Amino acid sequence: MWNVFVPSCILNRKSGKLYGRVIGEERLVLIDEDSVHATHEGDKSIGTFRKLVEEESNENKNKIKSSNKCIFIDLCCNTNGDISCEIINNSEKLECNVVVFEPQQFVDSYFLKWSKLTETKSENIVDTLSRLLSLVDLNDARTVLLQKLQCMVIFLFQIIGYLLDNRVARLGPLKFVASCSSLLDHQISRRQEYLNARGGDHRLSRTQLGLANVCLRQFLDTMLGMTVMYVFFHNNLSDQLAADIITWAYAVADYLYSLVTWLMGAPAGLKLNKQLTEFLGHFFLYHIHLWKGYLVILQPVLSSVLWSASLLGVLGLTSQLCFLRDVLSMMTLHIYCFYVYAARIYQFQVYALSAFWRLFRGKKWNMLRQRLDSVRYNVDQLFLGTLLFTILLFTLPTFALYYVVFTLLRLIVLTAHQAIHTIVQTIDTFPLFSVVMWCLNFRQMTGDVLFTCVTQKSSNLLPVFSLQIIQMPIRKLLSRSENPFRKAQEKKYLWSSLIGDLVWGRLIYPWVEVSHP
Repeated sequence: MWNVFVPSCILNRKSGKLYGRVIGEERLVLIDEDSVHATHEGDKSIGTFRKLVEEESNENKNKIKSSNKCIFIDLCCNTNGDISCEIINNSEKLECNVVVFEPQQFVDSYFLKWSKLTETKSENIVDTLSRLLSLVDLNDARTVLLQKLQCMVIFLFQIIGYLLDNRVARLGPLKFVASCSSLLDHQISRRQEYLNARGGDHRLSRTQLGLANVCLRQFLDTMLGMTVMYVFFHNNLSDQLAADIITWAYAVADYLYSLVTWLMGAPAGLKLNKQLTEFLGHFFLYHIHLWKGYLVILQPVLSSVLWSASLLGVLGLTSQLCFLRDVLSMMTLHIYCFYVYAARIYQFQVYALSAFWRLFRGKKWNMLRQRLDSVRYNVDQLFLGTLLFTILLFTLPTFALYYVVFTLLRLIVLTAHQAIHTIVQTIDTFPLFSVVMWCLNFRQMTGDVLFTCVTQKSSNLLPVFSLQIIQMPIRKLLSRSENPFRKAQEKKYLWSSLIGDLVWGRLIYPWVEVSHP
């Protein structure tokens, strides 16, 4: 069964010749929109179009001019709107379906010009039609100028990323410092986004849509940042906010002091190793004392730092949120240190206990072949292993209690980090231009296909279908409007991995230990 795609404007024209493309492998015929009225050099027509009146007889309808072409299309339309079509291949009539469509809908849609409608490997008939209709030169002067202006706008808002894009900043220590700062890491990703946008093919509709989404997103981001900056300057909030932060930091330090003091006794009635818990308690209390000294040094300059950081509103609200995340990391640095100390000691004990347990079973871990091998131990090795296993086993509850407490505090801080990070990622990846155009029902945001059967008055005619491009659901729009210039750098942290890391004492996100081969 062949499929003949007919532009709807042709049906309102007078009789004439048809021009277009015939794809035998797909059994598809695409009639050009400028048929009938077009003037072509030589006889390159693929068929004829006949406009019939209602009084014409069936004999007149079946009169087809002889042609020596392999494929010849005879398309007829009467004043009642009934459509008939015949395909003749070397004097043999072939069955066909007629599909009436609007070519401009395919040309206007951003989504039908770059991606397939289905997830199958084979290209369906609508994908083929979209590919044929998208072969239009969109590289006009206005489009190129608009895209250059969009790239310039993106460049103006990634100045910090531009300053960090040099050989000195790529050195090991400086690169590590930049990766620890959310603000610097965010600006580096913006810089990479600009480089990808500048190097992309601006003739592709996906690149055009991506540039529009990025520019409108940056405009909204900057407007929100400027609003926050205006409120901050108008109410002179830098001194008040600095005082609140310092007060909160001292309150957290006092809370940790009372918490460690409680752990040094008999917390929840637990019987701990007195000497060990006192040693650990004094160790952590000393760090709290150092932390309060750090706050004394930070207190005079924090107000000026916050006032200067509020100027980041020019770069957008996301930059301000990233700086807020850095401030949170700086104010909870002692909690992170406590967590790392407790996690490292707990991890050492767990791995040592597992190794001694293998010793009692006559097993040994082979690092080269990554497997358990059987081995015979002498009496001295078993005796020493028993002593060390006993010491580690009876001191494990004390270390485990400190590890659990500081891990819970660390998880609370990471929850706040993740909340800020989610807001930043939502603003960075939200396709604002696509959503606005979708809400205003513009043709550019259509992407789903709807086939409807056209009712004809004559019952002996072949079926005729109408092809329309309609709006897609909002979920599909968001998934297909993803930023083509931003690569997904983060890997998903599964709950199973998180629980396993907590049990074994491995450091959790965002400092995930990566095993190298």
